Amino acid sequence: MDKILIIGPRQNKKNPNKTGGITILFELLLEELCKRNVSHIVIDTLIENNGGRFRTLLGVYNQVVNHFLKVSHLSLHATQNSFLFVAPFVVLFGKLSGKKVSVRIFAGDMKRSYERSFFFRLVSWFVLRNSDAVFFETQYLVNYFKHYNPHTYWFPNVRKREKREKNSNNFQRRFVYIGTINEEKGIDLLCDIAKKLPEDVTLDLYGPIIEEKYSSVYFHARGVNYKGALSPDEVLDVMSTYDVLVLPSYREGYPGVIIEAFMLGLPVIATKLDGIMEMVEDGKNGLLIDVGSATQLHEAMVSMDESCYNDLQQNAVNSFDAYDSHTRTAFFLEKIGYGCIR
Repeated sequence: MDKILIIGPRQNKKNPNKTGGITILFELLLEELCKRNVSHIVIDTLIENNGGRFRTLLGVYNQVVNHFLKVSHLSLHATQNSFLFVAPFVVLFGKLSGKKVSVRIFAGDMKRSYERSFFFRLVSWFVLRNSDAVFFETQYLVNYFKHYNPHTYWFPNVRKREKREKNSNNFQRRFVYIGTINEEKGIDLLCDIAKKLPEDVTLDLYGPIIEEKYSSVYFHARGVNYKGALSPDEVLDVMSTYDVLVLPSYREGYPGVIIEAFMLGLPVIATKLDGIMEMVEDGKNGLLIDVGSATQLHEAMVSMDESCYNDLQQNAVNSFDAYDSHTRTAFFLEKIGYGCIR
């Protein structure tokens, strides 16, 4: 009876445009399982699809009880909220029923929650120690929590490989930021340097504005080319017209936009954050700058030229392999006991 009970957030049924990155990752995993003909049952943990937090929890608990006899493995793919309130139940129920259990935790800020909350530490102790396999999105979280369970592995943010590349291999000094427009993403740094860049440098910003202080008028006054928001289907097409992705964030996990840049062969200029430093190697597939340094951001953009760009571009292409959904799903299945499936 090799069937998986897989628990995680599905696409938003009422408003698909509000589907977040975590849901996209979970849906991508389900797509990979279908391609491999892996038998599975899905339980949806998205609150918007279940009529509220309390009804979601009751629904998940009820479905686990109803389906556990049909499966050999329970696999929870958890946000921090579902890690706290669903994972203990799934792990306990799995152990009591003799089923194997795996837990995958999305996002990269679990360490901070763990250090701030006794309740979070208590849940972590129970869930991580009693799972048959644990997966974290970042390598630093794997290293931080592995003392609880030697069967702790890296399952990063991933993307499905698409056969496309940037429009031109020539370096035209075209830089782009793609993401939400808020202060945490380093938008003010981009505004600080925009008018200081040489005339032959292009810097364009794309993304939904989520903080009131930003607007088209705000950007125009600072010489910033704000191009509006993109739908998920537009991101790769737009990004392929640029040369370098710029991401001067103050806080990140494993940004999916960096993975998409690597797929297209775009080097990345980004900040020295734990997750980003696992993805971007300074001088190899991009350039790293200190968090909050407009001076270093300006110097990195100005210093990039044709002589170094070709190597950075090729290394960026090669870097995508680690985030290929097909490869990482095969690794996941192997570690939970489905190693023969490719």
